[in-house]
Amino acid sequence: MILLLSGEGPTDLGASDAGVFTAGPMTALLLGLLEPLIGYDLETCPDSLEYVHKTVLLEDAEQTKGGSVPRFRGKKAGAETRFFYDNARAFGRLAKRKAEEACDDVIAVFFRDTDGTGRTDPGEWRTKRKSVHDGFNVEGFSSGVPMLPQPKSEAWLLCLFGACPHSSCASLEEELSGNDASPKSAKSQLIALLGEECSGPDLADRVKAALGAIEKLKDMPSFAAFEDDLDGVVQAILRQ
Repeated sequence: MILLLSGEGPTDLGASDAGVFTAGPMTALLLGLLEPLIGYDLETCPDSLEYVHKTVLLEDAEQTKGGSVPRFRGKKAGAETRFFYDNARAFGRLAKRKAEEACDDVIAVFFRDTDGTGRTDPGEWRTKRKSVHDGFNVEGFSSGVPMLPQPKSEAWLLCLFGACPHSSCASLEEELSGNDASPKSAKSQLIALLGEECSGPDLADRVKAALGAIEKLKDMPSFAAFEDDLDGVVQAILRQ
């Protein structure tokens, strides 16, 4: 099994430098979910993890322009959602080629922060998630998984690291802002909780240490949807 990853930077899925991948906190979380499903830790198999920089998808996505696409309501929202759709199509094509070349199963995890909040636009996250699924589906790739935190990955980390010890973490999706300049930004709240701004590898280590609390994340709709999608893809592969 090969895990193909597309993210935004070192503090989410991670980063690749000269072909060497350094996992970030979202990859640590992903591997923590996968291990009980597949029976082994993919991190012990370095060749099973491959990172695709978003610029690679942007270049490849140019090939899809001008074709028939779903209609996305609203000028700004439509442009953003089309961006998700085009990039998911490009990622799906790349993942299919990888599976054919390697003669192996490939799971493609498409990470992007959605940046909105459930309070300001409750439908935005659902629309973006659907656009990623649509992008994978139109390319005939059935093992694609959208990983779209609401509003940002820091919200998931806040939950995992104990920001809501006595209440549901679902409120974080409503209350936090995806705008880093906001006083209620998810990023600033995470820095306040940890007492410092951590690097991607540091956050990954903290995630590994906190995996025992992963059940709390299931209160967050964006995480629950991601976990359901991941489980569905893995189970389909295992049934083959």
